[in-house]
Amino acid sequence: MKRFLLLALLVAGCATTQSLPSEERSRIYQLDYDFVFDATVLALAEEGFAIIDAEKDEGIINTDYRAEGAFFAFLSGGPTRLKVSALVSNADNGTHVLLNFDLQDANPSVESGNLYNARSMSPRRARRYYQELFEEIEERLFM
Repeated sequence: MKRFLLLALLVAGCATTQSLPSEERSRIYQLDYDFVFDATVLALAEEGFAIIDAEKDEGIINTDYRAEGAFFAFLSGGPTRLKVSALVSNADNGTHVLLNFDLQDANPSVESGNLYNARSMSPRRARRYYQELFEEIEERLFM
């Protein structure tokens, strides 16, 4: 049940990637499941994401938020943060990796009780984020 709920959340996406279908946020590698899972964890960690949950048996990888660059902070008027969730699963023709980003801006209105608000990004920018992270994963898979 836990895996089904996570899969539903990843497929549904979040405010940053709702405009991208899951096909654009996923890849299938004709490689061993354990190898792909480990490469995904390593790529996320090397990209500066602290791994908070990596359950190989479930195929679930969750990161903590990392601070994003000054460009986003300039646009939003405050700090921006990003985290990634990944679901790694066996597929008919290999191992499937589905990624989901969550981008948030600092909330200038402290009275609301929310310190951060979900931030939308253009489909073009979202594709670039996914492409860059898949390139990092593939670098570990095919070196």
